[in-house]
Amino acid sequence: EQYSTLVQEAFDATNDFEEVFELARKGERSLENVEVKPGKPVKVMLFQKAKTVEEGLETVGTPAAAEYKYDGFRLQIHKNNGKITLFTRRLENVTEQFPDVVQAVQKQINADKFIIDSETIGIDLKTRKYLPFQNISQRIKRKYNIHELSIKFPVEVNVFDIIHCEGKSLLKTPFEERRKLLEKIVKQTPFVLKLSEKKIVENSTETEEFYKKSLSAGNEGIMLKNLLSVYKPGSRVGFGVKVKPTMDT
Repeated sequence: EQYSTLVQEAFDATNDFEEVFELARKGERSLENVEVKPGKPVKVMLFQKAKTVEEGLETVGTPAAAEYKYDGFRLQIHKNNGKITLFTRRLENVTEQFPDVVQAVQKQINADKFIIDSETIGIDLKTRKYLPFQNISQRIKRKYNIHELSIKFPVEVNVFDIIHCEGKSLLKTPFEERRKLLEKIVKQTPFVLKLSEKKIVENSTETEEFYKKSLSAGNEGIMLKNLLSVYKPGSRVGFGVKVKPTMDT
């Protein structure tokens, strides 16, 4: 049971059967210490749903990090040897569809080698408001008129996690430290690329307030994260939860 879990975890981190097979041949220790490599997509860590703020805080513990949950799409950003590659949550390579994001990453992230996790969201530059996901979904699939679309449907990248930096895997580094590292290397420009809105919360009153603020800004809700948590590719673990209003069908 534990061995098959290790194999699955190694695959979620590498998406490479050959590499996992080689690691497995070397034994459990090798599987446990699997490295993520910039340029190779990693299955993103997924979050459970919590019905209420209280339930969410119970799962992750306090103090916790509360972050805006944006209505966009997950974008994993890799940089290796000067080359930037963008992958969706389903590990599709969408680098060509987002030349504006590639340019922003080049200018605003001060590191040579990394894997960053982010949520990318459509914006209306006139009203400075976020747009629902449908507005930018066509950019993901489009293979032509890319420049026109990037002007018509601009996006803002909200960076919220980093799992590799300058040759070092950060999968086992506490979330709090990963976030501090992002604060050092990301140069923020609103409506282009910035860190996700975050607040350290101690109790449900503070959290509810932040939750309401996020909803009124046009977001889906909030994420709550345990400050000491590791990053588990492909897993829906209790290190983080999402809280959003339940829609009537």
